[in-house]
Amino acid sequence: MKKVKIIVMIIPLVLFFIASAVYVYFANAEAMHDVILDSTSKIDVDPDIIEKSLSKVQVDMELGEPFKVYPIETSPDSEVVFRSTLIEYPFGSSPRADSQNNVSLRGIILYVHGYNDYYFQKELAEKADSAGFAFFAIDLHYCGRSYVDGDPRGDMRNIKEFYAELDVAVELSKKIAVDDYEEAERVPFVIVAHSQGGLISSLYVNDRNDEHFAALVLNSPFLDMNFNWFLRKIGLPILADLSIFLPDFSVGSTGNPNYAYSLLKHEKGEWEYNENLKSESRPTQYLGWLRAIMNGQKRVHSKLDIKSPVLVMNSDCTADGDEWTDDYMHCDGVLNVEHIQEWAPNLGEKVTTRTIPDGLHDLFLSRKDVRDKAYQEAFSFIDAHVK
Repeated sequence: MKKVKIIVMIIPLVLFFIASAVYVYFANAEAMHDVILDSTSKIDVDPDIIEKSLSKVQVDMELGEPFKVYPIETSPDSEVVFRSTLIEYPFGSSPRADSQNNVSLRGIILYVHGYNDYYFQKELAEKADSAGFAFFAIDLHYCGRSYVDGDPRGDMRNIKEFYAELDVAVELSKKIAVDDYEEAERVPFVIVAHSQGGLISSLYVNDRNDEHFAALVLNSPFLDMNFNWFLRKIGLPILADLSIFLPDFSVGSTGNPNYAYSLLKHEKGEWEYNENLKSESRPTQYLGWLRAIMNGQKRVHSKLDIKSPVLVMNSDCTADGDEWTDDYMHCDGVLNVEHIQEWAPNLGEKVTTRTIPDGLHDLFLSRKDVRDKAYQEAFSFIDAHVK
């Protein structure tokens, strides 16, 4: 009987040590992958990559003339090849306030979209161009124009896997806007990013502090999960840890279609876009994606050290609940604006925050008077930091 008791006591300990060893093994494997991304994420962009993209330029099938698209291929871990797409609004294409049409180039703007999203906001390009900025946007891998059948739309395993394509997008934008390399390096470069793109871009600019970006403008950045305290602090971190073992385990799709209803012209909004690329329901989400997001947000919560001036904009209210209410027409229907306000100061020492009353989640898709206010804040901030 005594031996049985000893065995009963030992078995849980053995199982615990086995489970711990397995966890450590997978955690170390993930850490090694992170090291690989760290060692290869900052690249000296091969001129051949730039020339290859330039040689494949086409008219954008989504927005038409004058927009152009350039395919980008990167392999940050030397295993998976990622396809992304740079979109160009050729400088000088917008109707200018200056009748002589002689606005000189003041800088370059690169726009980074959010989750379940892609670039389609023509008005943003026209505003940037009219202000004297060459405008570009990137559809990240597995998203928008970069998505092909069979891809896990919107998925990722590590935010740093986007760094290589962003590096190429930055250099390619400079090459297109200013052909002379030395002159291009002196042209101010601004990143404008929305939602998940805001989280990605915050980490990217933080880890590229030596690139001296002129400014970072964040439109409702995804700095925390929009759930209650228990889920944010306990439930989701546990699920994220499980992804070490099961990164490809599907957790279905979260959210409701109300935000989409507030945007779509055939519902309650004023916009038309490709609903295959920005769908009412979110794409299938995986534990690996959850872990990547939470690891990125954890870095923000632990404080970043972005050297560039940062503007963080958000709505003044949050719309929640599965049932439609008119709040979805004048509030953020995706993220909790209090979370954005809480974590914005953690981005760096030069953070400016602005609340846009009645703004939607994508402030630039709000009703006209509201989005005009968002544009005014964004370009006033950029003007103040682009000399």
